[in-house]
Amino acid sequence: MKCTLQTTADLRRHFRLSRKQHAFTLIELLVVIAIIALLVGILLPALGKARDAARDAQCKANLHQLGLSMMNYSNDYRGKFPTALFNIPEPQTGKFSMEWYDVNRIGNYLPQQDSSNLSVSNTRSATVGGGVMMCPNHPNAGRSYTMNYWAASAGTWRLNGFKAEVFKPGMGTVDPTEPNRGTGWDTSVSNASRMILNAEAWGLFRSENPSDNRWFTIGNVGYAGTPGERFGGGAGIPLSWFPGQWNENPPAIELFGGVGSAPVKSYVPYYRHPNRTTDRTQLKGSSNMVFADGNVSQYTYQDLVRADGKSTLKAQWSPLDARIESTP
Repeated sequence: MKCTLQTTADLRRHFRLSRKQHAFTLIELLVVIAIIALLVGILLPALGKARDAARDAQCKANLHQLGLSMMNYSNDYRGKFPTALFNIPEPQTGKFSMEWYDVNRIGNYLPQQDSSNLSVSNTRSATVGGGVMMCPNHPNAGRSYTMNYWAASAGTWRLNGFKAEVFKPGMGTVDPTEPNRGTGWDTSVSNASRMILNAEAWGLFRSENPSDNRWFTIGNVGYAGTPGERFGGGAGIPLSWFPGQWNENPPAIELFGGVGSAPVKSYVPYYRHPNRTTDRTQLKGSSNMVFADGNVSQYTYQDLVRADGKSTLKAQWSPLDARIESTP
């Protein structure tokens, strides 16, 4: 019996010692916490880059789908792309404007539609947003892409008596200076792999739905300035060419850079790839575009603009870009 008690006491003492030997000290615990913090610090940037890469891939996929829709449209209209006619009477609906993103134009060729940005009382044609129209890195996006003005089948119009006459870009009938900036083109254009069809653009107009805080692009980009200035080179594009509510109070989130932020001067935003939450108007980062041959490419400001502010011609607005940029 005595032997048994001694054995039991020994076992209890052994277990107490074992528990003491396997307990973590404060220093060991701090080391483990430090290692975990280090691993998190290493992994978080990698996870952020992976997430941004996924969003960039989604943006490119959206533009690819948009480009296919534009091509399908052109197949039905003898190689012509949609119109860019602001405030023209719409024969089909009795409303106004015939822009490329209208429900009655590209809306017939897209798998998803969201035309909730206009109020019921608006007299302009319903437009398409949402779905493939949104870049994941465009904050509060409703529509993130728009059309190159010079690719439109008609860009200006005027009334001739009671009839509306339309003119393709570069005709100069309405604006005599227009031929100095470019010329219209269609699917037969040469150098199609460099001709911009649709590009990322600023969300300048807020949805008219009171419960909707999304922002939508305008009908087209590329009308004003020289080819290089449209990308932000030289003097860039004056603020007067950026209409919409973005400069109201409160302003659009993507153009609100705070005190000391540079004014927007490029038709295309560069902050989305990789995503940047501050100083979004800076010419830093890259932008996605889909071209007339259907390829989607991403370019930085340095890719697009030479040191003298002129276009590198890697991405072109119209077949006249090279001639315009060679003019002293």
